[in-house]
Amino acid sequence: MTALMSWLEWCSNTRIIVLIRDSSFGMPAVQSVHLVGLTVLLASILVLNLRLAGISMMNWSLPAVERQLRPFAWTATAFVLASGALMFVGNPAKYLANPAFQIKMASLALAMLCQFGLFRRFFRSEPDSRPRAMNLGVAALSLTLWFSVGWAGRAIAFV
Repeated sequence: MTALMSWLEWCSNTRIIVLIRDSSFGMPAVQSVHLVGLTVLLASILVLNLRLAGISMMNWSLPAVERQLRPFAWTATAFVLASGALMFVGNPAKYLANPAFQIKMASLALAMLCQFGLFRRFFRSEPDSRPRAMNLGVAALSLTLWFSVGWAGRAIAFV
């Protein structure tokens, strides 16, 4: 753990991170990218899960919706992870000590594992092949996980 903290401390003192962290516009710009990425990601996840639950876009097949949203979700995920890493490296000790950050990271890991791993087959097949209760359960779990990431992220500033 000490080696990791030493490496994170070194990263937080690199020229580019200091510039981003200490400039008037650096960290707000990174946070803006993070929030836009999170918004696009959550919008993609919301639309996909509403279709899985049979609430909206019923004239589209679920695999077609998933194919259309996949580039947005993956691009937004990349922006969120990159901007989040920049924010974290700017002050790692502060984030690691924050319980809301720890909840956010746990929720993010679980949400990504479920969305891009376990649930992938649900989104790439027609929902009619499964019981409706199962589709509703997967959609509710997916949305709960992703929105808990956003809520925990917002709580970081207050904890």
